[in-house]
Amino acid sequence: MLNSPLLEGIGRKHGTDKSAEGPGGHDYLRKYEFFLSPLRDEEFTLLELGIYRGASLRTWEEYFPKARIVGVDVEPETKAMAGGRIETVLGDLSKTAFVETLRELEARVIIDDASHWWPDQLRSLFVLYPAMPKGGVYIVEDIHTSFQPLAPMFSAGLDSPPARVLLKVAEYMTGNGKTTTFDPQRRMLPLSPDPVFHNDVRAMADMTDLTVFMEGSCILVKKG
Repeated sequence: MLNSPLLEGIGRKHGTDKSAEGPGGHDYLRKYEFFLSPLRDEEFTLLELGIYRGASLRTWEEYFPKARIVGVDVEPETKAMAGGRIETVLGDLSKTAFVETLRELEARVIIDDASHWWPDQLRSLFVLYPAMPKGGVYIVEDIHTSFQPLAPMFSAGLDSPPARVLLKVAEYMTGNGKTTTFDPQRRMLPLSPDPVFHNDVRAMADMTDLTVFMEGSCILVKKG
């Protein structure tokens, strides 16, 4: 079920560490393909947070021949990765106001491979996920930074790591709303130094069909 070679082969060709090949290969792509293959020939927008050297953007461009591919990064040199169906946007994902502008893309697939800092991962998730169309696929990569020994370097003062928040989403879903009394006035995770950003994990669970964990990442599939 998880051994389709197509996306993995494309990823290896372009040199992305999302493939299993080479030092640091995360072996994400053969698992992602199970969720992404139904969209292969669809017209939609794919948004990737974090560009680095552009290998994964080229991978998505080849795998999705009709998709609009948009990459976001804070580093000016990543602008040079644009071309073909790949667009690049320069912006700081630690700023809520900037992240909110990305909602306008209505991306059907979002991959967060940016800073891996807890506030950035949670900010992007809570701001962008609700704006996704029905059936959207949201991937939070490299959530191993939620755990020791990396947690102190990536927490930025937060007490609740993204992996724990995503597990809470799964808990609400699995319990079918019966595990915890829902208080709509309760807000979780004030993300300092940006106190304007608050959101409710239960609300995210209510709009989610599937929460899937794998080594290093988590996939949310939005209700259709």
